[in-house]
Amino acid sequence: MRPLELSLAGFTSFRDEQHLDFSQLDLFAITGPTGAGKSSLLDAITYALYGKTARTGSQIQEMVSQGASLLKVQLRFAMCQGEYRVTRLWRDRGKTTVTSVILEVYQKNKWETLETKERSTNQAIEQILGMDFDTFTRVILLPQGQFDEFLKGNTTKRREILRQLAGFEIFELMRKEANNLAGLFKKELEAVERQINELEAPPDWELEQKFSQLLALENGLARLNEAVWQAQKKLDEEQQLFERLARLLKLHQELAELNLDTDEINRLEERLERSQTAAALQGDWTLVQSTRHRAKIAENQAISSAKKLQKIQAQLKRETEKLDGVKAAVAEMLPQFKARSEALATVLVYEQQQQQIAQELVRVQKILLAKTTELAAAQKEWQEMQVQNTAAEQQMKKITVELEKYPSVSDRLETLKQLSPLLMEWQLIDRQAKKQLQQQQILQEQLEVSQFTAKEAQFHYQFTQKEMEESRAALAEAEAINSEVTRLNQAAVLRESLISGTVCPVCGGVYHPDRPLPDLEIVEWVDVLPLRDRLQTHERQFQQAQRQLAQAETTLEQKTQQLTACEQELSEVENQLGTKYAAICSYLTADEMSANFDQRVQQLKQEYEELQLKDRRSKQVQQQHQVAVAQLNQTRQALEFIAKTLQQAQKEEQMARSEVDRQLEARQNLRITLAEITGGFSYEQLRQNLTREQQQLQTQLEQAEQTYQKIHRAAIAAETEDRQAQGIQQTAIDQEKQLNTYWLEKLKTANFTEAEFLTAQLSIPQQAAWQKQISDYREAKITLETRFEDLRAEIGDRTTDEEILKHCQVSLKNAQKQLKQASDRRTELTVWIQVSQSKIQQLNVLESQQECLKQEAETYHTLAQNLKTNEFQAYILEHLEAELLARATVLLQELSDARYKLTIENGEYWVEDNWNGGEKRRVRTLSGGETFAASLSMALALSERLSMGADLGSLFLDEGFGTLDAETLEGVTQILESLRQRSRMIGVITHVRDLAERLPTQVRVYKSPNGSRLELEML
Repeated sequence: MRPLELSLAGFTSFRDEQHLDFSQLDLFAITGPTGAGKSSLLDAITYALYGKTARTGSQIQEMVSQGASLLKVQLRFAMCQGEYRVTRLWRDRGKTTVTSVILEVYQKNKWETLETKERSTNQAIEQILGMDFDTFTRVILLPQGQFDEFLKGNTTKRREILRQLAGFEIFELMRKEANNLAGLFKKELEAVERQINELEAPPDWELEQKFSQLLALENGLARLNEAVWQAQKKLDEEQQLFERLARLLKLHQELAELNLDTDEINRLEERLERSQTAAALQGDWTLVQSTRHRAKIAENQAISSAKKLQKIQAQLKRETEKLDGVKAAVAEMLPQFKARSEALATVLVYEQQQQQIAQELVRVQKILLAKTTELAAAQKEWQEMQVQNTAAEQQMKKITVELEKYPSVSDRLETLKQLSPLLMEWQLIDRQAKKQLQQQQILQEQLEVSQFTAKEAQFHYQFTQKEMEESRAALAEAEAINSEVTRLNQAAVLRESLISGTVCPVCGGVYHPDRPLPDLEIVEWVDVLPLRDRLQTHERQFQQAQRQLAQAETTLEQKTQQLTACEQELSEVENQLGTKYAAICSYLTADEMSANFDQRVQQLKQEYEELQLKDRRSKQVQQQHQVAVAQLNQTRQALEFIAKTLQQAQKEEQMARSEVDRQLEARQNLRITLAEITGGFSYEQLRQNLTREQQQLQTQLEQAEQTYQKIHRAAIAAETEDRQAQGIQQTAIDQEKQLNTYWLEKLKTANFTEAEFLTAQLSIPQQAAWQKQISDYREAKITLETRFEDLRAEIGDRTTDEEILKHCQVSLKNAQKQLKQASDRRTELTVWIQVSQSKIQQLNVLESQQECLKQEAETYHTLAQNLKTNEFQAYILEHLEAELLARATVLLQELSDARYKLTIENGEYWVEDNWNGGEKRRVRTLSGGETFAASLSMALALSERLSMGADLGSLFLDEGFGTLDAETLEGVTQILESLRQRSRMIGVITHVRDLAERLPTQVRVYKSPNGSRLELEML
């Protein structure tokens, strides 16, 4: 993962929004005073990626700037040729806080959204980076100071530090969890054992005896059920006959009662028929009523419209007289208004002239002020430009002298520029060749160790397999003996239950008390528990040996493949080295190729750097000379231009002053003339008075005209309405007469008068009710007669009485009583058998649980013992430390040009100095720079180990020093430069100013009361 750009606001000490561009950085220092926010930059990166920080976890409120209500962090980063951007926001909304997140990917020249939910975003980022939060914080930020303490501490201290750095606290948690589980299984085992002791399961012979009794009862129940069924059948037949006789008598009574209502039903039918005839005339009657009602309404409307017409005609006469009076007043005032309007036109012309003069006066006064200001500014600018011209001439002389000191070195520089990449590639390939050779030696040694380990694991596997098979055979033999013992014991129990004259199922002889049967064979019971424990132990040992053999064979195969790959890589690197050497020789003469090629490469690189420095300085001075020449020409031209501008400004200022005096005089003359015409009133006042009087007269005329027109229209409408009402009234009278004649003919045809028609009318619900009552009566009579005849035919000449029913009931009760007694006994036996079987089954289950719980408790107890710090954890940490030592040694040799090698003897770290014949020194005796290299190697080794192959595109180092002397400073700088060549971005958090200034870039963090700010400085 390589950061490209970081933006943050409201985060710890960064109140205002700050941006940090990582895209052009490869090796840089993060500097600033304590509390400025250097570590907060790393917290912001982890928060943007995972939504939490190493310092505060998920409690992001603690990272919000004091008093801020918004926190925003955005990180743009590259991973596996892809570019991503993640943005997280935190808002304080008073009583609640709201968080939001968005993850985007850059595809097809635009940003596309991947996730917007926090949980799915965190999962997506873990998949993209290949690391979770804990791994990221351990492999990206390397705590240099802790590894310094790790190398110099004793064994106990190193183990504790390594446990914290590698995150192995999980094993202690596992041990505690295993202890807890072992205790829980032990308690469950005790509870199961108590249940077994409390469970009273019956013996097998008693269960068989109960089964025999139940079988006898089952056979008798069939006969008792048949007797109950026959008794119940006889009783049911007599009860059915008795009930039918009772229903026949009841139907006869209901039919007699129904015949009493025949006369009333006939009367209802007659009234219903007359009401239906009246209902047929209902439509005509409704039309007659409607016509009579409309005639009455038309009469009332004709009377009302006549009265309204008379009232409006009187009002129209009054408004006509009023309109004539207003028109006469308007004609009288028109000549006066015309004369006053002509006088106002003259006043308007004079006032417009006065306004124009006032506006012109303001304009020329502004011009005068502007010209005066321009004149002062021009005088000041002329003085300043004279000073700049003098300074430019002096700078020009100084740079001309400096330029003569740098002759041209372009030819030699161009040659070395083309040669420099080849020299750097040759050094890298040479270093890689040495590294591959050392790696080959290490892998060869590891292969020999793996071969020996595989042979030893194969022997141990065969030995444990043989022991397991022997234990399994011994257990099978013991179980066979115990099975025979069980069979003989069961036979002995069967013999005890034999009666005289029965055949023994064991030996086949006839049992008689006076003649005992032959004795059974006596076999002793074998205790199989020790054999089972022994078999389980051997099986576990066999499985462990099997796993060790598989692991050893896998390791052997891996080491063989690694050695083959390493030899191939070494051959390729040597070929590349020869190719690069030939290319370098093509740029150098025979005199320049010395015997010590490494020394000559260093001299050429040093010469190239010196020439680069001289060339850069020469170009800088040339650029400064060009700038100085241009600046001098510019100041001279500006001085001439400003002098001309000053003369023009003086002339324009004098002209503006003359124009202001002329406009003042014209304004005074016009004011005197206007006062004589208006008598002190303004044009606007005179115009408003005239307009107001004209509007008042016009309003009176318009109001009178509108009122007259309104009344005139109302009179026309009233006349029309009166004519229409009269016509409607006459039409309604004619329709009423015609319809009354038709209605009387209808009543006569139906043999009705209008009064009889009204009396015969019934509501539809009433008609429906009478019709339903008649229909119900007819249906009920038919139903009763049908049911009576059917029931009488069904009974025939049969009869019964209550005495016969009582006799049948007594017989049924006796049969049911016998059946119930037998059923109760069967139920009692069935329940006893089910309970007994359940107890036996429960006993089997409990015994199985007892065995399983014993195994579980023993397993977790063993696991807890193995996970103790002084056993399993010590084993894991020892192997991890060995892996880190091997990898750190390789890295240290790369960082120190194959000079140092890390070893451990008697629990203490040493280094071998290959430049001094392999001399060994304790790590605690190393200098500052050497200690930095050793601890950095350990930190990088752990970072690679924990990253599990993930792409580490960036590292942040905590250099861990308070101060650095000059020698140490030089060593640390060289190490960081070599680390820079690994295609990673390297950031160093440091308080040492000299170290920061030696790195190519600094990220400076400044703090202030208004919040920290960032500044990127390229050196």
